[in-house]
Amino acid sequence: MERWAARGGSVRLRCVHDVPPHLLDKVVFLRHGTKIFQYIRDRKPPYRNFTTPGAVLKIALATENSIILQNLDFAASGSYSCEVSLDTPIYTKASSEKQLTVFHPQKHHPRIDFPTRYLSFGETLKTNCTTAPALPAPHITWFINGKKMDELVAHSHKFRVPMSERNGRRGLQRVLEQESLLSTDTPILALTHVSHVATRPPGCMLKEALYQAESLSDLEEANLVQGVSRHRSRRPNRGRELYVTISELQLVATGRLEVTCVSTIPEFRSIEDKFADVRNDTVIVDVIRPSIYAEPSINDTITGSSTSRGSIVISHLILNFIIIYLHIV
Repeated sequence: MERWAARGGSVRLRCVHDVPPHLLDKVVFLRHGTKIFQYIRDRKPPYRNFTTPGAVLKIALATENSIILQNLDFAASGSYSCEVSLDTPIYTKASSEKQLTVFHPQKHHPRIDFPTRYLSFGETLKTNCTTAPALPAPHITWFINGKKMDELVAHSHKFRVPMSERNGRRGLQRVLEQESLLSTDTPILALTHVSHVATRPPGCMLKEALYQAESLSDLEEANLVQGVSRHRSRRPNRGRELYVTISELQLVATGRLEVTCVSTIPEFRSIEDKFADVRNDTVIVDVIRPSIYAEPSINDTITGSSTSRGSIVISHLILNFIIIYLHIV
């Protein structure tokens, strides 16, 4: 069974066992320990379909070892397992539970907002990355010049942005203002991200959407700045500010800074991970290096002037000596 399935999609559940067909008596599929489908070999018809929350199970597509859940909704998320029973001897064996999470994918790539595309060496810069509405909230990972930023040095915050504020500026500004009051050190490079919570999933009633938006607004102030926590259903991901000194970054040969925002469901662990949904955005900032040149000091100027005047005097003396010598001859 797949770990993740998109809302409105389908997923196949297989009960893998090595029981010979003539000894197999019953196969049961369960969700949270409750039957959702049952196969009994000697019963006519052999299949029995129970209610599956958030999904449609068609018996026509079922076999004694597999079922297909269609038209998935968020309620279908949960732990699934199966049980196999033998006729002779009488014996029942349960499988381990597998987790299924139904998610609402991102509609578009995240957006990185930069105040400027030019950066002086050592200059302070703040930027943010805004994702598309999704459920669960996408996890954002920053890369600079292809290198993943160390989360151990990241200052994490959790805040909400309703879909009515899709540009993310209002919620982001509140967090940055709060951070500016709490922080004593000025960061050289501050990277912040914000994800939208899907307050109105497709198909819900307008009244329900308004209620969700009001509830979200009430919780927004209370959850403005909090500690790091795991992502939960209907919660946005964490806003993160990452402090990096520009002079310590390894610039590309052309003197550019490549900043990438990767938004994933589930959270990012490594490049080799299999994601249910992954999007990214990259911007390039030109870094202006400081010019290095030597200016003559005052002493050098004075010494140089004195040397020039001395050379002129010596030249006049030599010239006079030559003239006198010619007159004598």
